Amino acid sequence: MGLQIEEKNQVLYRRLNLFEIGLFFAGLALMIVGFFLLRKQYLADGYFSWGLLQGIFLWLILIVIVIIAAILENVKEELTVVIKEHITETKLLRQETTLLKDCIKRKR
Repeated sequence: MGLQIEEKNQVLYRRLNLFEIGLFFAGLALMIVGFFLLRKQYLADGYFSWGLLQGIFLWLILIVIVIIAAILENVKEELTVVIKEHITETKLLRQETTLLKDCIKRKR
């Protein structure tokens, strides 16, 4: 199971990790179970009560928390890629600097 990410003239493939898969199923279960529990509460009360309103807001907050967790996981993975690229670029800059120092020494 993999995910295809398209960037400028480049397609990256990455595998979904266990946390993302678990988060997907937890979010799906949260939405389905929450909807049925809120529907059950509405049918039991017969009207739009304060308890139902509180339940709806808590359910929406839980959904937002799951979405934020998914976004943070994605950001974490993107940052690891950026850090790896930064390390290689720093090594190249270090090599370039040493080569430039050698060139300056040779000219003197």
